[in-house]
Amino acid sequence: MNVISTDPLWSVGSRLDTDSPTDSASGCDSEPHAERAAIDIPAPAAGFTRVRMTVAYDGSKFRGMAENEGVTTVSGTIRTELERCVEHPVVLSVAGRTDAGVHAWGQVISFDVDSDLVASGKGSPARLARAINQQSVPSIVVRDAELAAADFDARFSAMTRSYRYTIVNRPVPDPFLAATSWWVPQDLDLHSLQLGCDALYGLHNFSSFCRRPKPNPVTGFEPSLMRRVREARWHEAGDGILRFDITASSYCHQMVRSIVGTLIEMGRGLRRPGEMAGIIRSEDRSRAGGVAPPQGLCLWEVGY
Repeated sequence: MNVISTDPLWSVGSRLDTDSPTDSASGCDSEPHAERAAIDIPAPAAGFTRVRMTVAYDGSKFRGMAENEGVTTVSGTIRTELERCVEHPVVLSVAGRTDAGVHAWGQVISFDVDSDLVASGKGSPARLARAINQQSVPSIVVRDAELAAADFDARFSAMTRSYRYTIVNRPVPDPFLAATSWWVPQDLDLHSLQLGCDALYGLHNFSSFCRRPKPNPVTGFEPSLMRRVREARWHEAGDGILRFDITASSYCHQMVRSIVGTLIEMGRGLRRPGEMAGIIRSEDRSRAGGVAPPQGLCLWEVGY
């Protein structure tokens, strides 16, 4: 079925210039081409049914979401358990490829299961969710599982991805929050943090905040780093806890953590919030701040 996708791999610009994974690169020089492109999502093969799951996980236990040979990953762990249950190969599509140490509350995955197994109950979404939870809890938890439309794809159907970064801004660290936050003992000015977000909104080249991608091995072109940020703001949760929420169609590598690192420098008074626009325009990674640690970041929600 022909659908609209925000995945940069399938943007017009990336088809002309590059191939690159979700949350790692791409876009083009104008919003329609950079963000939205019509693609064909393959329907399940004959005799198979598509399943969708919403997954939460503690990223400290894994070397990221995407499978890598020789290391433990979220996708690899889930796929192994699914294949044990359904006794046939499973290919996962994932909404966001989180890095090592990054958590998720609203990660979405999709995959196809033999329709006969679904009908018999052996491959039903509920049973598969229970199997994963029994084997992987508390590191991985399936929060929701259901049958999906044939034209649904966790990656290519996604319109937005929202991340949350948590800061503990107290003189003394909190051992119970250490695994899911960044402890910043220096005083932070919330007003400066908020002002620093203003320049992030809209479509920009975020080269200043992203690890430089490798050129496409076929075309030789470097992926573009154009992204549209739809929301970026801080929330004060009380007791020294600050949360940064950002929503965009997709992200380049380390983009959110680099933005947070730069904003924290502004909150500490080491930079002026008004510098953010110039940092973005420079398209120079050396102009931005350091990369915030991974444990404070969480893939919060995926919008479809």
